[in-house]
Amino acid sequence: MTMEQIIPSGAPLGAEIRGIDLGAGVDDATVERIKAALHAHKVVVLRDQWLTPDQQIAFCSRIGTLEPHVLPQYLVPGYRDLVRVSNVLDAAGQPIGMIDAGRVWHSDGAFLERPNMYSMLYALEIPADADGNPLGATLFASTAAAYDRLPAATKARIADLKAVNSLAAVYESLRRSNAAAQRAPLTEAQKREVTHPVVRTHPHTGEKCIYVSKAATLRIIGLPEDESRQLIDELADWCVRDEMVYRHRWQVGDLLMWDNCASQHLAVGDYALPQRRLMHRTTVGGSVPF
Repeated sequence: MTMEQIIPSGAPLGAEIRGIDLGAGVDDATVERIKAALHAHKVVVLRDQWLTPDQQIAFCSRIGTLEPHVLPQYLVPGYRDLVRVSNVLDAAGQPIGMIDAGRVWHSDGAFLERPNMYSMLYALEIPADADGNPLGATLFASTAAAYDRLPAATKARIADLKAVNSLAAVYESLRRSNAAAQRAPLTEAQKREVTHPVVRTHPHTGEKCIYVSKAATLRIIGLPEDESRQLIDELADWCVRDEMVYRHRWQVGDLLMWDNCASQHLAVGDYALPQRRLMHRTTVGGSVPF
């Protein structure tokens, strides 16, 4: 794979990798180059991939150890590591996948003790408007670039702070955003709160990344409630300014991969049935943030 086959988006993150057919199989050296591109660009897409569930799992498991999703009711039947993201309903009128996945800015698994390192989403059906234009884009923001551009005084202020995150906070954020999910109540284990640094060091690149979001972060330890909320909101807003964002316009056959330490993402909910969206997601486990 030559560098000419990696096409940067022009934003602080995002690139397309061309010239690879994952269905035909790739060698270890190519997998390592894909991982290097992912670390460099935070979000990468391989278009025109035609993968069975087994092929998707086989490739993604070479990126890292796959983790079952925290919401097992949305798993693809017969696959513990493959989750549906979809607005499609079954015969009983229930969603077959996460219908509101990503409708608030977030980083996957920030509510886990060991947050997800990478997520990989494969597009099977993409909604479109009456003119055939794709809907349901996904926005990505670079939390690494956002940290780099912070004022020095803010970097010093947040250097040693820690924040509490939870899945319950994500659910509440979705409720406030009017996302139309039909979700089962959380178990006590799923409600558990975890503590992570506000500034996270990337385990592979050493980059500093802002690691808070309005979706998952409940509070910053040691600050009064109002000051904590204000700082969370300020940092979250700083991360997702327009100049930080790459907008991914989906095509069927896209395999999109992203780094959850160095980015946040938001799914645009500008479609509804009968416009169908169906994707299969795999997730690579991560390490304890530091």
